Amino acid sequence: MMDNKLILLAWFLLAHVGNIADACLTLHAISNGAEELNPLMAGLLSYSPFAFIAVKFVLFALAVEFIARKMPSLLKWTAILYMLVAAWHLSFIFIL
Repeated sequence: MMDNKLILLAWFLLAHVGNIADACLTLHAISNGAEELNPLMAGLLSYSPFAFIAVKFVLFALAVEFIARKMPSLLKWTAILYMLVAAWHLSFIFIL
């Protein structure tokens, strides 16, 4: 059986993969006429896509690190949520 720490590491990494997919797919959607609904992220996008990516990755990394240290059982749900967000974005590729 897998060690619990290894399982948590897998969820931790999968959460980051989901966040990266979310960021890339958001940029793709924006370039095809979609609108960012998060006001903070929309402001960063209007300033620079690089600023959007940098802030998104740093804030997410800090949040996931906090979850991993204080509430590791939530890593699984964080990863699942971001994978669902990425899947939702992917569904729009065929619409846009």
